[in-house]
Amino acid sequence: MNTKEDFLMDPEFIAWTLHPNDQLNDYWVKWMDANPEQVRELKLAREVLLRSRYKEYKAPEGMKEDIRQKLLTEKSTEYINEKKSYRWLFNLAAMLLIGFTLVWLSGIFTKDLLAPVEEALVMLHKNTGPGEKLQLTLPDGTRVWLNSNSEISFPEKFGSVERKVRLAGEAFIEVEKDSLRPFKVEAQGLVTTALGTSFNIKEKGEAEISISLVTGKVKVENVAKREDFFLSPGEQLHRDPVTGKKSIRKFDRHTISSWKEGTILFQKSNLEEVVTILENWYGVKIEVENSTIANWEFSGEYHRQSLENVLKSMGYVQNFEFELNGKNVTIKIK
Repeated sequence: MNTKEDFLMDPEFIAWTLHPNDQLNDYWVKWMDANPEQVRELKLAREVLLRSRYKEYKAPEGMKEDIRQKLLTEKSTEYINEKKSYRWLFNLAAMLLIGFTLVWLSGIFTKDLLAPVEEALVMLHKNTGPGEKLQLTLPDGTRVWLNSNSEISFPEKFGSVERKVRLAGEAFIEVEKDSLRPFKVEAQGLVTTALGTSFNIKEKGEAEISISLVTGKVKVENVAKREDFFLSPGEQLHRDPVTGKKSIRKFDRHTISSWKEGTILFQKSNLEEVVTILENWYGVKIEVENSTIANWEFSGEYHRQSLENVLKSMGYVQNFEFELNGKNVTIKIK
């Protein structure tokens, strides 16, 4: 079984890690599939190389091969005419040389591993206000639909170990497949990890959050409490804003992703919920007169409709009149 040190001494592994190409990627992906029990050690070695400045180090000509030969062979050099009683001195010298070499290499990797990252990540921020939506493609090809009043932060260029973004608000994400670099979304202290997946994350207030998986598989981590949750397609992890309790439940895909298709969806929504949804969707301010007499449980679906058309339809069902003046709306409950 290969150890981390074995990988670090393998020139093909080093070449793949530092200078990957299609041929090397294909070989090592197949190797990991065939040797799943060794993937952990492989990834540890890969991380050591990627976090160090190993690729900037140039060993003297022939030194790498000399070290490799000394580490992998157990043959001892025998000198002619030497007495057998002194042979242990040469064995001891060889062992010391090997030990010194390992300590020397370990020092290089450890020092660079603990050192700060040489190039600071340049973070980009994209946000939307009320009435705005945004579709963007991240540096790795991942597609993101950002809902109103939301923000996503991501590096200008993803690193070699992982792809990590931060989200506030709501977004639907289609992750570009990359088996070597997991995609992570951090929101409200939860970290959602995926490889090639589509899912929706929605924050509501400061404590409520829902993570809904459409395709693939994800792991959701609560770092502070050391909790892990695994979702399959059609499952949603929900955190209650009052109790903080997390539960996994089924969800309707259309309900979750309708907003990115331009559809407003109301499901037994009360007056307060309707107002909040309309304000965020159209970027307006709504004032309600006689709101105390309204007892709404409104359900409806509107695809790419103007605010005026939506209010006319709702007014007929809920019995209200409205005035639309620019970005200001007044609803008069009858």
